[in-house]
Amino acid sequence: MAYEKPLNELAKPDWVSEEDWKLTLQKVASAEVMRKDAKAHLEIYQATGGKEGYELGGCAVLLLTTIGRKSGKQVTAPLNFLKHGESYVLVGSLGGTAEDPHWAQNLKKTPQAWVQVKDQRWEAEVREVTGEERAQLWPELVKAMPLWGVFVHRTDRQFPIFFLRPKTGA
Repeated sequence: MAYEKPLNELAKPDWVSEEDWKLTLQKVASAEVMRKDAKAHLEIYQATGGKEGYELGGCAVLLLTTIGRKSGKQVTAPLNFLKHGESYVLVGSLGGTAEDPHWAQNLKKTPQAWVQVKDQRWEAEVREVTGEERAQLWPELVKAMPLWGVFVHRTDRQFPIFFLRPKTGA
């Protein structure tokens, strides 16, 4: 299992106010806290067809449905994403906790997924980004979502990155 540095050992970035930093640390206090917040976010997003919940803190959010690696059932999670060409990019940071998020573990086991962006739903082609391609993409991702560059210092695991795009013919 990967190492997880205590939150109080993370350096506050200069571009974040003290108040916002405290709120951020509260939101990523544990995987359980993040999952509880995600469940509430999911309910709002689904109830409104993405009219509420698509944007969170200035970041776009989609709903990702994967096949549970243990249950075999469909599991849906709200996730921040970035567009990269035709693909939607997902980063499995989970606030820098020691374990990959469940959705990323699910995709690694069964690379099958469905995506909802606002009220549009589609089956996705899934590809994990690795090696040199990942190394080249990472600075662009951190520039767009600077907290990923902070949370990466909380753990020694490499955050998984996935490209999702609408499945051809879907």
